[in-house]
Amino acid sequence: MQHYFLFLLGLLCVPMVLIASPSVAIVKSIKGDVMVTHSDKVTVGLKQGDRIFEKDVIKTVANSTVGVVFEDNTLISIGSNSEFSIDEYLFEPANKNVNFKTHLFKGTMACVTGLISKINPEAMEIKAQTVTIGIRGTSFVVEVKE
Repeated sequence: MQHYFLFLLGLLCVPMVLIASPSVAIVKSIKGDVMVTHSDKVTVGLKQGDRIFEKDVIKTVANSTVGVVFEDNTLISIGSNSEFSIDEYLFEPANKNVNFKTHLFKGTMACVTGLISKINPEAMEIKAQTVTIGIRGTSFVVEVKE
């Protein structure tokens, strides 16, 4: 009985952690199997409408894609067999306090930048294996080969 109680308590705590931190993006489109690993190391399948949080790692498998819209209206599309993390995200436009740092470990992604790159172009960067891309307000595609 005690094991069931602890299991139930654990299930209740995970949503509380996610509620405590504000989401930074929302899943707008999805095809196939896409997983997200949250900062607490819990991995779940994504579906349209799910929220994405700072420190999340998104993984796609073959024939899977996901489209994500961030709070500043940056659009990110992640292709098949990809791994992408949101390392830092801050969007407080009223006082120009913004930050957008991500990492594409493998695979492909396309991006159409939003308000962060317009408010402070230096605040937006995407890392990939041996390169860091500083964004100056545009759209682009990145591929990281294994």
